[in-house]
This record gives sequence, structure tokens and C-alpha cells, in this order.
Amino acid sequence: MNDASPQPNPDLVPAPSGSQWVVLHARPRCEKKLAQTCQQQGLLCYLPVLCKTHTYGSRVRTFEVPLFSGYLFGVADRQQRMFLEQNRMVANILLAVDQDCLVRQLVQVDLALQSGEAIDVLPYLEEGSLVKISSGPFRGMEGLIERIKGKSRVILNVDMIGQAIAVEVDSTYLSPS
Repeated sequence: MNDASPQPNPDLVPAPSGSQWVVLHARPRCEKKLAQTCQQQGLLCYLPVLCKTHTYGSRVRTFEVPLFSGYLFGVADRQQRMFLEQNRMVANILLAVDQDCLVRQLVQVDLALQSGEAIDVLPYLEEGSLVKISSGPFRGMEGLIERIKGKSRVILNVDMIGQAIAVEVDSTYLSPS
């Protein structure tokens, strides 16, 4: 591992005047093709990828897979967005309301990927949102998530009597309900 600290991707900067960062929701298995199309059209595009290694008998293969399945990020002006909307590989275009926040978060993702450390993609679980427990002894239960002292707890309500219990659950076992 390299001792030099990772440098942010030079493309992850605020969009130039007249353009803005957008989130491109790609059709299934089209992320890499869409990124290539964007580059061919001169559009700035960021597709964070993870290297995955699979073993098939005695053969070992390494693949780059999109970090966020179905999503990539780009900078586009109005005319470029129209081009992207007409592209068969694009399912939807999401406009980023807070441009600076999106750029800051993408820089963090990029630096994390450069670190070489293990990365797991988890569903976004906001405190107070309804979640379902997908594994473990509480599998199948639903409740509200809360975080206390850095640990995830799920609140299981009994609405009819106005009572609840809390169970501590590993956040990898949770999914949005």
C-alpha cells in the first residue's frame, strides 16, 4: 500500500457556469456504456467502480463493477441534458439541488475508493425511517431506526397500547421498508 495520501479526482469540482452536476440513472447494466458515450460526447462523467475478483474453478477474473448500481454522475448544460434524455441507456436524470454538497460527497467517495480499503455499499438509512431487518435473530421485523452511541437500534412499536421495545441490530442487516 502506498504511504502517499490519495489526491481527489481533478474532475470533481463545481460545474462551470451554465452547466450543473446531474445524477444519471442508467438502465440496467448500461452504466459503463453510458459513461463511454458521455466521454465520446465530451461530457464530464464520473462512474465510481469497485474491483471484484471471482474464481471460476482454477481461473481468477477481476472485474470493475459500478459502486452504485444504476447510477453515474455527470456535468451537463441544458442542451447536453436533452441529448442524455433521448439516449436509450438513460432511464432518468436527477438534478442536484445542492451542487456543492454533491461534489463534496463525490470527492469523499473517490478518496475512499483510492484508499484501497474494503468498501461495502449499504442502503441509506436515515434516523427515524422505517426499516426491515433482513438477517439475524430479528429477521422479518420492521421498525424505526435510531442511533445511540454509534449503534443502530430498531424501535418495534405496539401502536395500540402506545408502547415500544428497542433491539440492537447490525446495520448491515437493515433495509428500507
